[in-house]
Amino acid sequence: MEESLYYSVPMATTPPLPAAPDAESRAPRAPQQERGQRRVEQILDAAELVFAEFGVDGTSMQVIADRAESSVGSLYHFFPNKDAIVDALGARYAEAIRVTNEEAMPLELAHLPAEELFERILTSQIRFIERTPAFDAVHLAVQRNCPAINDALNQALVGHVGKFLALRYPNAPELQRAAAAMVSVTMVHGVVELASRLSSPHREAVLRESKAMLVAHFSAYDGGRRM
Repeated sequence: MEESLYYSVPMATTPPLPAAPDAESRAPRAPQQERGQRRVEQILDAAELVFAEFGVDGTSMQVIADRAESSVGSLYHFFPNKDAIVDALGARYAEAIRVTNEEAMPLELAHLPAEELFERILTSQIRFIERTPAFDAVHLAVQRNCPAINDALNQALVGHVGKFLALRYPNAPELQRAAAAMVSVTMVHGVVELASRLSSPHREAVLRESKAMLVAHFSAYDGGRRM
């Protein structure tokens, strides 16, 4: 009963969409052997580099093949088109963000002081963006072409934050915790996305202000004045 609300509340950047008619043409071919899996990872690594340099729209399959030191035929063996490569990178990033978030706020630290908690969350997410130069380009392309990846990530993040809040505020109404989980995920996502596009010192100022707002909000809960 506890988890159902967090997973059933739609937390999507776009409305749920039916499967695209050409979904099969976008699906990568699953490698059958370990060597094939390594080749797929090499192709994705190369695509990440060139997307960071030229953007998704400015990159061709030939450019990706050249960076991967492979033939175009090898790329098409695993990926039917560039969109399939973008989707695969988007799924890789989504999983990394999910893991990063869960490591920053593990359930066993549910009672960590708010200031330390949000320092962990914001710092870990911005560091992921900083070491992933193709993130913006891939993220925008995924939003445009395959929003289901971002929708699934948002659902997973809201679900984890919901469990965290259930441990931190066990007496709070479930609906209120669900709302707090959705708002928190949306805010942190927006802050990190904004901060990733700013240079210092504006980035640091945005992170400080956001952290102060989140800490003040949840400190009120911790002080028993809310929830």
